[in-house]
Amino acid sequence: MTKSPDDQILVWYHLPVKTARRPALLLCALLALASAAGAQVPTPEAHFGFVMGADRQLASAEAIERYFELVAARSDRVRIVDIGATTEGHRTIAAIVSAPENIRNLEQIRATNERLSDPRTLPPDEARRLASTHKTVLAIGASIHASEIGATQAANELLHVLSSSTDPGTLNVLQNVIVIVIPMLNPDGHRLVSEWYQRTKGTAYEGGPMPWLYHRYAGHDINRDAFMMNMAENRNLARFFYASWHPQVFLTMHQMEANGPRFFVPPGTDPIDANYDPLIWRTAALLGGAMALELQREGRSGVMSYAKYDYYWPGFEDSAPLGHNTVCLLTEVASVDVASPISVAPSDLRAGFKGLPDYTPQINFPDPWPGGRWTLRDIVDYNLSAVRGLLFATAAYREPLVLNFYEMGRRAVEAGRRGGPFAFIIPPDQHDPHATARLKDLLMQGGIEIHRALEPFRADGEPYPEGTDIILLSQPYRAYVKTLLERQNYPARRLSANGPPERPYDVAGWTLPQQMGITVLTIERGFEPPAMSRLTDAAIAPATVWGERRPGYWLIEARGNGGAIAVNRLVSAGAAPAWTTSPVQVGGYHYAAGSLVVPYLKAVEPVVAQIARELGLRSDGIKGKPPPNTRPIGRAVIALHKPWVESTDEGWTRWLLEQYEFDVASVTDADIRGGNLRARFDVIVLPGLSPDRLMAGFSAGTVPIEFSGGLGSGGLDALRAFVRAGGTLVCLSQSAGLAIAAFNLPLRDVARDAEDRLFVPGSILKLTVDPAKPLAFGMESTTAAFFAFSSAFEPAPGANAIGGHGRPGGAIDRGLDTIARYGDKDILLSGWLEGEPVIAGRAAVIDAAVGAGRVILLGFPVQHRGQSHATFRLLFNALHSVPRRTPSQTR
Repeated sequence: MTKSPDDQILVWYHLPVKTARRPALLLCALLALASAAGAQVPTPEAHFGFVMGADRQLASAEAIERYFELVAARSDRVRIVDIGATTEGHRTIAAIVSAPENIRNLEQIRATNERLSDPRTLPPDEARRLASTHKTVLAIGASIHASEIGATQAANELLHVLSSSTDPGTLNVLQNVIVIVIPMLNPDGHRLVSEWYQRTKGTAYEGGPMPWLYHRYAGHDINRDAFMMNMAENRNLARFFYASWHPQVFLTMHQMEANGPRFFVPPGTDPIDANYDPLIWRTAALLGGAMALELQREGRSGVMSYAKYDYYWPGFEDSAPLGHNTVCLLTEVASVDVASPISVAPSDLRAGFKGLPDYTPQINFPDPWPGGRWTLRDIVDYNLSAVRGLLFATAAYREPLVLNFYEMGRRAVEAGRRGGPFAFIIPPDQHDPHATARLKDLLMQGGIEIHRALEPFRADGEPYPEGTDIILLSQPYRAYVKTLLERQNYPARRLSANGPPERPYDVAGWTLPQQMGITVLTIERGFEPPAMSRLTDAAIAPATVWGERRPGYWLIEARGNGGAIAVNRLVSAGAAPAWTTSPVQVGGYHYAAGSLVVPYLKAVEPVVAQIARELGLRSDGIKGKPPPNTRPIGRAVIALHKPWVESTDEGWTRWLLEQYEFDVASVTDADIRGGNLRARFDVIVLPGLSPDRLMAGFSAGTVPIEFSGGLGSGGLDALRAFVRAGGTLVCLSQSAGLAIAAFNLPLRDVARDAEDRLFVPGSILKLTVDPAKPLAFGMESTTAAFFAFSSAFEPAPGANAIGGHGRPGGAIDRGLDTIARYGDKDILLSGWLEGEPVIAGRAAVIDAAVGAGRVILLGFPVQHRGQSHATFRLLFNALHSVPRRTPSQTR
């Protein structure tokens, strides 16, 4: 029977606590807190009209915000702050909860915490003095994966307890800890999930899947964006943590599958990122043990630790802060059907993953849950028990936690001064100024200091010019910048000596300079830094518009991703740009193939100037007529397939195209099945989903009928007609298999056919492209591809060799053109690769002529999570290379 929180006695198990040195003063403080009893603070049940976690009831985002504001208005223990606006413009709120005197002195506490975060300005003796009275800063975040909704419900009850309880345990926590409760890390997603649940409640679809992402763009990957910070939610959290509050401890609460253990507490399992201070892992074990202890003491069975989840990948919202000396803690609780209860038979309970091979009692899982009914209230109860254990421990170990926070920063600075490496250098002469500025920007948003050399200097024996950017590693977040910029060599693991590889929890390699196509140099030995100034923004160095003021045409360089933005701005201004098909020399300057030829128009003058100023792309105004050897750039009408089944790849693609100023329409399965596509679109992009998921979609009975089914045979016929009538079909990653079968292309995907001999779990591989071909315009000839169980193509048995760069000799199928290939050898740049011979030298990108149209196969995720800037142009050029419509074709 579920009890109301008003009926429950919350016994705070009391750990030994080192508190103030004046017991009488402490007693007075506790009595003062107790005298401000929380009778004025409404219970969640009174506010929402139901107990948190009641079957089939959810607190809405708006109601949660109102409750937090109401509690803050009635309790002197609570202050509400705004972290920032979400992608959809909603608030992200946090409640800062502590003893009233701490709330009154909150800015002083925050300022002291900021001092402790940077040991370069704080001697050890002063740090120890501050730590003797400073409060632990503990941040608790709920439900970044919005369908894992139990933590948002529990947050309301947690706020009520902390703001109103007068028992000694609560008062001790408030005296020693600044608790920051973020009830919704994904407020937009919470709205989408709760609204869909209410819409389907009482129907056959109650608690079932939602036919769209629980974020406008990222969906589940909102928790894969913490270092890239493409999404507003992650930028907000980074700013709140790294520039304002610097928590010593951050707990994030998630949910997991329903048919296994009930709860996970830290520590996790191997591998770890060795860049992080070992104190991180020891403290996580201590605090996770306190959570597990409290769960066990309160009779919560089914709790595991040392299993399943690792902290190797830095892109989670609870792993990026590790490099900022914050102890990060993940909890996972077994799910229900959103808010609808489930039953799990004992025979259905499973384990069989890292650290827990069997669902039996063992040292890290001593008390298995026996099965039975499982409810949203159970999720709330488990979450609250774990948080109680954490609060006890952060209060009990207040001073060591604060000192360790300082000490980790101090050790990072000292390690950086010793070198190995001493610094990273970003030379000023980069192929892609736009991507380079983006890298610097995300590093600075992550709290990393970058300095610009004001004079030439030497490092590791090499000369560097004025304007070089330097990242000295004698800074507190050394581990963070090393993790993002270094090569990863994933520690390969197997379940047994000859068993299959053990897959990483996420990816194995992410090295940003490689993914983004940027030259970043590692300086191992110390050097005397030149005169420098610290960067405060990542502006692109402006270029110049040279030549005639009223030319016959402009010649504009179009290297890197800025070149694609330039095209879109020119077309939007009414220009008719074209690509040069061979290099051009103007005034001693080399314009590569793929530069832009733009006939003069008065209205285009400010756009050309803006391109030079904002994108750093040079242009020359030239007299006379434009050269004849150009390729027109079409103003394509673009559609992106938006399947009803979850596709984060579709969301990322839509986000990317919007960011780079493409106009794109979304088309559903039904839109495609309706046919007549060529009359409406020039290009259709299929997201990276398997052919089976694209074709089948949701099965009947799992979602309302209007959202069931996929492309089906009718959709496939419509796509065939679209291409044969002159349309271009662009297939991202896995969807290439659909096109190969649908159009009977003479290709085989050797990566799919050799899965027993090839293992690449999200890694960065060497890629060679032919930059003289339109699909590769603006790219460097050797770059990097992010490969995650992706594709590699070769001719099907009996077919001709695939035409294209780097493979002379042999018969060539004139309908197939190879744009990019994986390297011939030593192709792993970062991560983990087994079975290199399977894909070495194989085609990665194919342009196939079919009827009057084209099918472009991008065999790997060229736009991976908005990270792989080095290969964005393959997608952008596919969209720009569509033939220009005649006036009769233009709508």
